[in-house]
Amino acid sequence: MPRLTTQSDVINPQRKGYDFRIDDFLLRASIGPSQDRQMIIQSSDVGQEGTVNVKQNAEDFTTNIGRVFSRNDFSGGSNLDKAHKADITPRDNTRFWDSENIDVFSSDLGKSYNISLLNSTSNIRTFSDAANDDNYVAVVGTDIYVADEAVLYKSTNNGSSFSTVTTGITGGYTIKAMAAHGTGLYIVTSNGSASQIILYNGSSAATKLTAAIYDGIWSVKGHLVVSIGTALHDYDGATTVASAMLTLPTGETWTDVADVGAVMLATATDGRIYSIKDIAGTLTAKGQTEISGEIPTCVGETQGIIFYGTKVNQTGAKKIGRLYRANISVADDLYILANNQLIKEWDIDGLDAAPREIFVTRDSVYTGIKESATVSNLWRYYLPTAGIARYYKLNAGGLVQGINKVDERFIASVNGSGLHQQSATSFESEGYLITSPADFFTAEAKQYVGVEVETEELTDNNTVDVFISNDLKAINDSNDSSWALELEQRSGAGGIETQMSRVARYVTAKIVLKSATTTSTPKLQSIQIRALGRPELVVVQIPVNISDRVERPFRKPIKVKNLGESIYQSLKSKEGTAVTLEIFDPAETIVGVVEKISYPIISNPNVGSVTQYAILTVRGTRQTAFAAVTSGDVLAVNAYGRMRFG
Repeated sequence: MPRLTTQSDVINPQRKGYDFRIDDFLLRASIGPSQDRQMIIQSSDVGQEGTVNVKQNAEDFTTNIGRVFSRNDFSGGSNLDKAHKADITPRDNTRFWDSENIDVFSSDLGKSYNISLLNSTSNIRTFSDAANDDNYVAVVGTDIYVADEAVLYKSTNNGSSFSTVTTGITGGYTIKAMAAHGTGLYIVTSNGSASQIILYNGSSAATKLTAAIYDGIWSVKGHLVVSIGTALHDYDGATTVASAMLTLPTGETWTDVADVGAVMLATATDGRIYSIKDIAGTLTAKGQTEISGEIPTCVGETQGIIFYGTKVNQTGAKKIGRLYRANISVADDLYILANNQLIKEWDIDGLDAAPREIFVTRDSVYTGIKESATVSNLWRYYLPTAGIARYYKLNAGGLVQGINKVDERFIASVNGSGLHQQSATSFESEGYLITSPADFFTAEAKQYVGVEVETEELTDNNTVDVFISNDLKAINDSNDSSWALELEQRSGAGGIETQMSRVARYVTAKIVLKSATTTSTPKLQSIQIRALGRPELVVVQIPVNISDRVERPFRKPIKVKNLGESIYQSLKSKEGTAVTLEIFDPAETIVGVVEKISYPIISNPNVGSVTQYAILTVRGTRQTAFAAVTSGDVLAVNAYGRMRFG
């Protein structure tokens, strides 16, 4: 059998009459005027849907060409990093990546779901010392009490004004803890070596205890619980402190105590959460749960679900914060936490991002997180959808020591700043929501051609803008340079697609709501992005000369016995395998697979032709050829000796 020609055998294969190569083998085409002997190079058809169902919302269905990524409900919460992934859950179609100043959980009663700007907040009681961390808040009835070092302030009109409360605090003492108990307020003060517990009944104060150094006080299950160093005691509210019900190792402290239904839970710096049960009026330890490698900082309960925060100390000021949910499990009369699930982690370089307080309502859990040197935020976990999102912005960068709610308005104590309160009428001027990146379950680049939003009728010069990015990393930075404005809605209710032209695998949107007057808010109902499939595969059909006759430019044809059979068998051996196809004219390089080799066909048998050819079909992707530029290329030295010069 004759040997086939390879690239190493010929310097200029096109000059020798070769038309293309398969890997290293050089071959001649048998192109002729008849339809069955044409070389065909065409893009592969792009199916409308392929074999993957990417529809998640009713709005994803379309009768037009292409696919649609839409969202009309964001109540599933944040932290979904991919919209289309293998392990998607039913609630993922209501989730997004991140938001700021956007209300995703609330909706107007009697109206369709929408997202809007949150109410703004303001500092209604500034603390005297920016370096001070003895800032606490308590609510008795509707009266607000705020501790500022050694001074106690009271507001009876929901924060409109404050007055100083005469408490009789010993000189040099500062307030270390407060607890509302019935109609009274218990205050723990200390100077580090001595302490007192004061009861303020709404009009006057009285010192109740001075016998020990008290650190904290909590009101749970009709009891007052106080911490004295490492010990936790039941306190009758007057002059009697019971024996220690629990004692920690030396150097550890108690961080929180809460009523969670069947028992109380107490968190401590030794990394454990302790269970305490009221047995015939006596508080008794009933089990403990170790939180490995973390320090529990706060705990709360709503609707039978336990929520607790933790911190993980790092070198320097950094502390990683986490929020968990769990259930109470009973075994051998011991109450422990089970089914612990991480809800959210805050890992911010150089900052203490641990939650310090948990505030619960019938449907939500709130905690405060310091996220920068100038901004802390309340985060909301929404029970109906098990989603979490950033909520009210507190324009101060400090630890959120206390959270409460009076007359449907949130208040939060921010260390070193003041008491911040949710506005009843004013909205944030701007907020954003970043959707999860979508790729329709394919790694191929898509042609993104349009974006559309639907809103309630815009008024008061409110606006909705949509920025688009195709960079997967852009979701981590709302100010990333890749965000580009594609849609501006200044009036009306939307519903009109704005054309865009982007080619990429991923697409993600940043929806920006703006209020011109802050007295009203735009309300967005849905967003959709339309994409078209972009052909990447190329199908090439080449009639290959597999006869024994060799035609050469400007030379006499020769006949090589069994050459055609060798070529045909070589091509057959490559069927179904990956190859590199290089066509010399037109210049194309395609990396793909040999789909099939047709059986030999004798051309023009009526006139006695002996030319035989087979149809080679290759499917693959176009490749861009790169070559190093040398001085020979620049000076055209390498061009001499080529066919066009001689």
